[in-house]
Amino acid sequence: MMKVFFGALVFILLSSLGKKAEAQPISNGELRWLDMVRDSRADSVSFQYVQLSGEISLQLGGSMQSAQMVIRMKNDSCIWATVRVLGLEAIRGMVTRDSVWVINRLKKTYSVRSISEFTQSLGIEARLFALQQQLFGRLSELPSFLTYQSVSKPDSNQTEYRGKFSYKMADSTVQKSVALVANDSLQWQNIRVQQDSSLFVLSYKNYQKQAEGEFPWKIEARKNEEFEPLFQLIYTKIEFKNFETFPFKIPESYLRVDER
Repeated sequence: MMKVFFGALVFILLSSLGKKAEAQPISNGELRWLDMVRDSRADSVSFQYVQLSGEISLQLGGSMQSAQMVIRMKNDSCIWATVRVLGLEAIRGMVTRDSVWVINRLKKTYSVRSISEFTQSLGIEARLFALQQQLFGRLSELPSFLTYQSVSKPDSNQTEYRGKFSYKMADSTVQKSVALVANDSLQWQNIRVQQDSSLFVLSYKNYQKQAEGEFPWKIEARKNEEFEPLFQLIYTKIEFKNFETFPFKIPESYLRVDER
């Protein structure tokens, strides 16, 4: 069930990557940039309601499986998503400030977990606002615990922000490095998270302008930059208008199967 909801896990993972790293001095220039992003939310997308429609492709069983996805969001309130395969709904999910709900229509099951429990199982923390902004390719609410070093790429108008972090998981400490590549408009280009020889890459591509701003219409994740994507999310429509309905009713016959 959670494989189809993997895209949401990825965005949670990259919106807040733990909190156990030791603080280190950074330059005034880097500090000003981080403060601007972290405190003012100057580059965050302002919206009340939005609907993101598109196609999601997941690597399952050695091949890419495609499905239609619709994501509705109310600003800093909830994320609602439905995944359809061959016109039939397979998964419906809801993320609120404190809970993660997933209904699996195919297996007639559902799960309910608190945000804290859900993210602790991944060894991370997450805010709903940051997760919503990740779907727009924005740098809002960068984790302050990372030790950053910036490397400018003048030929491409990009800057790479490198850092390291560690967090507790069970009885061990997990250490990872991260590289955040942004353009001059503070838009994500790609994010690389590495642990030993394991590399995870999240890329934002095909930015297009519309009245409300410029957004990536393609988001993909890979285990390695050369590998086939684990998943791709391609938007076909981004609509900023009132979507007040977020239907989420669990049939009484469905079995609760919360993962621990």
